[in-house]
Amino acid sequence: MSSIIASVPSWIIPTLLVLTSIITLTIILERGWLLMHRINLIEVKDEMQLLEFIRKKKFDDAESFCRLQNHPAYKVALGIIEARNGHIDLKHVSEEIELRQITYLEKYLPSLGSISTVAPLLGLLGTVTGMIRAFRAYAQTASRSSQLVGGLDEALISTAMGLMVAIPALIFFNYFIGRVNTYISETNLLTDMVLKEMAKDANRKK
Repeated sequence: MSSIIASVPSWIIPTLLVLTSIITLTIILERGWLLMHRINLIEVKDEMQLLEFIRKKKFDDAESFCRLQNHPAYKVALGIIEARNGHIDLKHVSEEIELRQITYLEKYLPSLGSISTVAPLLGLLGTVTGMIRAFRAYAQTASRSSQLVGGLDEALISTAMGLMVAIPALIFFNYFIGRVNTYISETNLLTDMVLKEMAKDANRKK
């Protein structure tokens, strides 16, 4: 078994870790731009402005206002307002749109979480293969010092690379998840307020 493991080319694990690091960096930059730059936390004045449009039945203005916002809460609010005359359950509409928005916000985050777990394991695998290679070289002959050193290098480099990929991936994964949860909480709050205002408008029509 050890001979099979030792026969694995020494470049495979580092190459996998390099590819993993590229994927990690790509996800961090893409999600970071979306969650930290393109989408911002809801401002109270914007929230109040939307509710004021609804109270005054300025639904066209409310729709235009929502379309200018990037926060998922306004996407849900827009769907609710557009469906106001459709004789359908607005709560159901809001839940369906919110689910799509959550899926969009969480895109690639499961992959980032998996990388934060897999990268150290790849590093550990490189450590194991490197140590097996080093001990086999040592056991065969003392003159094969270059293979011994090479095996130890492979073990240490693989461990270091695995940690260098996993630590940032885990940090950003937790940060992005926290950011997404904040957006979801804001979306739920604004959605409830919009539904209440729409219910008041419906009751006034009766």
